[in-house]
Amino acid sequence: MVFNYDVTYGENTVGTVQLEREGLYLRLRCRCRVHDNAIHRLYADGEKIGVLIPENGDLVLETKVAAKRLKEGSAFSLDDIRRTFIPIHPGEAFGHLGKLRLAKLAFREGEPGIFLE
Repeated sequence: MVFNYDVTYGENTVGTVQLEREGLYLRLRCRCRVHDNAIHRLYADGEKIGVLIPENGDLVLETKVAAKRLKEGSAFSLDDIRRTFIPIHPGEAFGHLGKLRLAKLAFREGEPGIFLE
């Protein structure tokens, strides 16, 4: 059985992800249409999945991931790799307060932080 999910970039839906169970893994096929020259990475609920590559005017990614990494109803999104990730450490001073209006809260490999543009 194949499950389809939307992929968002910012507030826009830009493509789809298809998931198909293969034993302990899921075959993931992603196809997106983004009109910029940036390199984009696919995330599922904030967890990094992989980098999309150009193919016939679209950006695509086809890979296998362990089924336990993805929950049913996962939210898929793209991110622009040109952004700077700054980890947030509770209890430590944060030296980037003046830039927060441009920031987006994110998780990278399970670590909370922000992306600055």
